[in-house]
Amino acid sequence: MKRILLFSLFFGFALIAHGQTTSPILANYLKLKDALVASDVTKSTQAVAELEKSIDASPEFAQKNDLKKQVAAMAKTTDLEKQRAAFAAVSTTVYQAAKSQKWSNQELFYQYCPMKKTYWLSTESAIKNPYYGSKMLACGSVKETIPAKTK
Repeated sequence: MKRILLFSLFFGFALIAHGQTTSPILANYLKLKDALVASDVTKSTQAVAELEKSIDASPEFAQKNDLKKQVAAMAKTTDLEKQRAAFAAVSTTVYQAAKSQKWSNQELFYQYCPMKKTYWLSTESAIKNPYYGSKMLACGSVKETIPAKTK
């Protein structure tokens, strides 16, 4: 399993260097977001662990230390509501990094939850709120569209 993960991370970074894929950090962040949307604590806990590994394996970037601390805080809990609360800080930091580092080969949508007064990133313009899951799935709006990176 470790070999597969290391190979995936290495291969992912090699593709990023050639401008052909989305950052492994962003990809794992999006898996985490989807797990929170689905209210699946098993998948969200796994996604947090994968996100931690991809951060550790990544080259340096301005927000790396902040992101490591924020994700480490998420890793300390398996409570879905606590994970959702910690996800807000992670989302802000991933947004800053994804925008400045041009981490995605596709458009990203920076979305806002008015009930929690916080944001998240998505690859879809349709709202799927990770802070409430099915309780308020469509609550929110797109606040910014981040263009896909160019080669």
